[in-house]
Amino acid sequence: SIRAHHLWSGGDHKKSTSLLFSILTDPLANIYSAEKTMTFSALALVPWLVFLLSGNGFEIDAFQPTARPLAVATSIHSDLYRSATSAASMIALYSQAPASSASTNSHGGQNQHGEGMKKKKGKKNGNKNKNNKNKKKQPFRYQEPKPRTVLFDYDANTNMQTASSRLQDPISCEHFAQGECAGCTVNEKVSAIPIIESAKMYFSSTSIRRKFEGSASYNEFYDDYDDDETENFRVVIPSPVVHWRTQAKLAVAPKSSSWSRDGCIFGLYKRASHSVSPIPDCKVHHPSINRAVELLSKATDAVATASYSRNDAEGGLRYVQFQVERTTGKICLTLVWAAADIKRAQPGLARLVKELMKQDPELWHGIWCHCNDGIGNNIFSRDPRSWHRIKGPEFVREPLPTTDMGWLYFSPLTFRQGNMDGFDVIATDVAKAIPGGSKVCELYAGVGYLGLSALAHHAQPGNEPLTWLRCSDENPSNQRCFTRSIDSLPRAVTYYESSKGSRNADDQLTLGQLAQMMTDGVELESNDRTGAKAKYIVASASRALRTGQALGASVLVVDPPRKGLEEEVLQELCKPFNKNQPYVESSNVLDIPDEMVNWTNDVDRLIYVSCGFDALARDCDALLSSQAGWMLESAAGYVLFPGSDHVETVCIFNRKLR
Repeated sequence: SIRAHHLWSGGDHKKSTSLLFSILTDPLANIYSAEKTMTFSALALVPWLVFLLSGNGFEIDAFQPTARPLAVATSIHSDLYRSATSAASMIALYSQAPASSASTNSHGGQNQHGEGMKKKKGKKNGNKNKNNKNKKKQPFRYQEPKPRTVLFDYDANTNMQTASSRLQDPISCEHFAQGECAGCTVNEKVSAIPIIESAKMYFSSTSIRRKFEGSASYNEFYDDYDDDETENFRVVIPSPVVHWRTQAKLAVAPKSSSWSRDGCIFGLYKRASHSVSPIPDCKVHHPSINRAVELLSKATDAVATASYSRNDAEGGLRYVQFQVERTTGKICLTLVWAAADIKRAQPGLARLVKELMKQDPELWHGIWCHCNDGIGNNIFSRDPRSWHRIKGPEFVREPLPTTDMGWLYFSPLTFRQGNMDGFDVIATDVAKAIPGGSKVCELYAGVGYLGLSALAHHAQPGNEPLTWLRCSDENPSNQRCFTRSIDSLPRAVTYYESSKGSRNADDQLTLGQLAQMMTDGVELESNDRTGAKAKYIVASASRALRTGQALGASVLVVDPPRKGLEEEVLQELCKPFNKNQPYVESSNVLDIPDEMVNWTNDVDRLIYVSCGFDALARDCDALLSSQAGWMLESAAGYVLFPGSDHVETVCIFNRKLR
């Protein structure tokens, strides 16, 4: 850093920038691999010098999850690193020099506008530079995101009149009437399904009713639902019963009875067989999905696309996935090809894509190919190298449901709810169940749907902002979506006020003071915090807990897969509260062995969002019978997939024995 400073002072901006870039990226490449592109001024080395010469030292080992040699080195470095990506803020704080005189990034030395650092030599180029010599260079200026159209109306989806109507609305699907479609179990009265009855019986049982607090403030509007429903379990239908599905996966089969190249049909497997039943006019599918199925059928017929043959494992089109971008109605299409790699999918893949673009280019948001030549029933393989983007943008963009600011980003590599309209209601209810000013940890976060919705909700005027948000998931593709969502929100929502350079530098705490405060269990005021409020790590739920994600968190949000909580996570939540464990927000300052740490000791509210009721009942029994002091505040069942025997359940637990 010192050498880079001397090079800059001597006028060699290019070498100084190159050296600084290697300092920023090389030692910590594994920590910040998600930020592959960044623009910064060489003046950004100033906070690094302050950090390195602060007397606390710099050790690479301090950034490993299991090491604790420096109290807050990781969080301080993260804040400085993110600050270094903004040349304008560095200039305002440390210098009056122009910010655009030297900038680079990790893609071949380009600046923020994508222009190469190397200039072409030649008379023409020289004259151009000469003419522009006297023009003043404009520094990069951060622009706040503009308000967007609100797609979701919470009140319209939760009022009494809408609820009563949806309880009686029929789906009236012709494929259900034919008796061959395995997608739906009921065609009307979508809440009259076995899983709902099982849930009502469970939450009305004596052992569970004893664990209810008797408070239903979270579910005030549910009081207007059916009087016959069990008092402790409310049923919600959060979306219309038709055209709600915005993501669908369909199997592919040949049109004729034998393996051939006369085109394909698209549908669901019949019950207990591998025979595909076509559903071209499915009533629960978004209209764009039905339109895409129609075009695919015509295109495979036009170019003689072969489907996958299960009998002899011959290659061809195997499955298709449709994802609707609700704001545009366009489809992100994934073609699952029975091939080891994309070369073996040719020329059939190229011909099919060309025909699809020829028929209706405006329908397609993007087209992907996923290569899967496995013999099992898995639609997608786990190898990320199997994904290939053919056309269109990488991400589908959906608006955050709780505000008119910000977007959620999804790619085919990430999990996305099948009913986005319905899950918007769940996300809003979860956001409202989190008290203002809370410190929130979200496990199984996906792209951060629930956590970011809560962050945006509490940033609205009249609400108390969240203190911080920590999200984690083991799919590395989610972090890139999360980062883009953070960038789409106003900086006032995602950063602490003191991070904007408005405070006097003399008022900032030193590293030593900050470490001592955390060791003594003294909480920082919001005004004393710096950097980003929302952070994300790639880790399983159990590993995220062991690295201290929930330390200091007052609210824990979990949205596990159908199998429920990991055993290690459930064990931590069932541990009794340890009054002797000091309050800390980082594992780096804990002075007790890992095996004695209660990694959820500070959590006093647990919000459990479940897509598998059997697993929820098992975990709920364990939590309520443990010595941790958990009590149920409320339980609600959401018919997220009308027509199917499925319920999405949200349970809110509060810890009473503290």
